[in-house]
Amino acid sequence: MTITKNAARQELVCAFVDIDFAALAGLSGVDAPALDLPVNAVVVSGQVVTLTAFNSATSDVLDVGDAGSQNRYLNDTNIHATGIAALVPTGYQHTASDNKLSVRWVGVGAVPTAGKVRLQVQYFVIGRAAFSQG
Repeated sequence: MTITKNAARQELVCAFVDIDFAALAGLSGVDAPALDLPVNAVVVSGQVVTLTAFNSATSDVLDVGDAGSQNRYLNDTNIHATGIAALVPTGYQHTASDNKLSVRWVGVGAVPTAGKVRLQVQYFVIGRAAFSQG
């Protein structure tokens, strides 16, 4: 048996969104839509960058997922301090029912008065070709 080569090539697509604490006000523990992906997208990398620490009284954590799994790519990363948390690619191919990435913020204690994160995602799309090789 021989392998059927795939000559289709494409660059990775980068998407990002900045999320301010005010956008998540009153949404602790609730999935909030953050980024739309095309159908058949496969996330290969990404990160959550805490640009300004959230300042709830006790703790602040963030999940990144979709309608099929609220923490598919990241579970309970600390956003109570500045830093970077890498997403964990799963190889999952998104469908029309779960192609919107969401974040779930959980804050404990007093409501934050500051905080900002950037969600960055790199992906390719199954079935898409920008050019061919071979």
